[in-house]
Amino acid sequence: MLKNLLKQKTIFLRYMLIIFFVLSFLMLILAFYIQFKLDDVVKSELIDKETQIVNTANTIVSNRLSRISGDLLYVADCIKLSENDNGDFTDINKLLVAFSDRKKIYDQIRYIDAAGDEVIRVDYYKNGSFVVDKSKLQNKSTRYYFEDSIKLAENQIYFSKLDLNVENNAIEEPIKPTLRISTPLFINGELKGIIVLNYLADDILNQLEQVDATSSGSMFMLNSDGYWLFNSENKDSEWSFMYEDKADISFLSSYSKEWELISNKTDGYLISENGLFVYSKIVAGKEFVDNNDAYSYSLGSGDWTLISFMSIDSQNGAIVGQNTGAILLLVIKTNSVYLIIIFIVSASIAALLSLNKNEREQIKYFSEYDIMTGVYNRRAGFERLSTLFKSATKSNCTISVCFIDINGLKEVNDALGHDSGDELILSVIAGIKQHIRQNDFVSRLGGDEFLVIFEGLGESQAQEIWERILNYYNFINETENRRYIVSASHGIETFNCNSEQYIEAIVNRADEKMYSEKRQIKQNLK
Repeated sequence: MLKNLLKQKTIFLRYMLIIFFVLSFLMLILAFYIQFKLDDVVKSELIDKETQIVNTANTIVSNRLSRISGDLLYVADCIKLSENDNGDFTDINKLLVAFSDRKKIYDQIRYIDAAGDEVIRVDYYKNGSFVVDKSKLQNKSTRYYFEDSIKLAENQIYFSKLDLNVENNAIEEPIKPTLRISTPLFINGELKGIIVLNYLADDILNQLEQVDATSSGSMFMLNSDGYWLFNSENKDSEWSFMYEDKADISFLSSYSKEWELISNKTDGYLISENGLFVYSKIVAGKEFVDNNDAYSYSLGSGDWTLISFMSIDSQNGAIVGQNTGAILLLVIKTNSVYLIIIFIVSASIAALLSLNKNEREQIKYFSEYDIMTGVYNRRAGFERLSTLFKSATKSNCTISVCFIDINGLKEVNDALGHDSGDELILSVIAGIKQHIRQNDFVSRLGGDEFLVIFEGLGESQAQEIWERILNYYNFINETENRRYIVSASHGIETFNCNSEQYIEAIVNRADEKMYSEKRQIKQNLK
């Protein structure tokens, strides 16, 4: 008897341990999956938000560059119209002083002749701009912005590097971030000199401060050498390239691997061991050159780069990084009570039945639906169509079958990767789901082939729905800046339910119509 008790106890403990470990493992895997997916949703939202913020900042800076370009051309035209042989600039000086006071963003407005001598210089002060006396005008022939600008052809604009203003070989204090924008002055085809605006870049940097307030990370603006021009995280790191003792402080030195990737691309995001980097380049001229086709642009120190950065050590950065070990520890910590309950209850029958029922439902779902798109898979779709066909043949009705094939999916996968290909598939399916009726249904036949069943609709009515779907695709192509075209070919075949036809033959005829349309599309592209 004692032996049986020991045996029963051994069996009980064995089953209890097996059930406990199995259920605990399943629970942790499920919890881990849910947590991972939740983090993935948050990650996508964060990336989308920061991308929008960086693009907003890019637009702001580009618009500022466009506006000061217009100001430069205005000043150049004014000086060109007032240029005379006796050197009397009284009227233009008054105009430039008024212009400077009105704009409040130009530290200096200068006309420098071809020899590098300042002819006109208007300095801005908050209490009023003034014309600098001729005795204090300087020769700027050795300054880099003069050397770069004087070489330009007519109708070219030059942007200098963005740096700190230097007076008498010393950085002006308090610091004055300055961007010099200039253009050569030609009169009757003769080079007279250059027009230079010293733009107070705090105008841009203050705007970036405001944009940074909406960001979940830290906003950076870098020059082409990887130095911080703006760093909301650490102001002491800004303008380090201007100081000999800070020359080693840069984004490049702190994030060398990331900079190597970012500097070779225009925009995007990357996730590294350091965190999330969402970036976009500000290419001088590219954003606003179309405003005046007569002018071309040149940037003296390369492009600037805007970056939103989330450290891996921050809460959001950790989510974006999705560290497996950290997620697992979080799951164990947050589900410790359930582990204790599972151990105490020892996986009761009710819990086991509940688990089995849940598993059956999941199995049923995955056997009928395409996981990626959420529509019927091939087998389930044909089963439902067959059921509909059999029940419908007893009455006088009409069913239309639309065979759909996504255009260019292979090319998108090959050129842009499977993430973009998946996005294309989901976009096509989204257009279909939004425009078909509640009693219509979709089945995925293969990678890029789908079948739409329109119950009770003739070919012309089904075609009308397809036209609305095409309009949806065209709207995406026209309004969203995607790197591919959302497009699909189709073929519609209609049959009466009381006619003697076979499902396979009907689908094949729709397939043939679709391929006929696809061939026509390819011929039109040649």
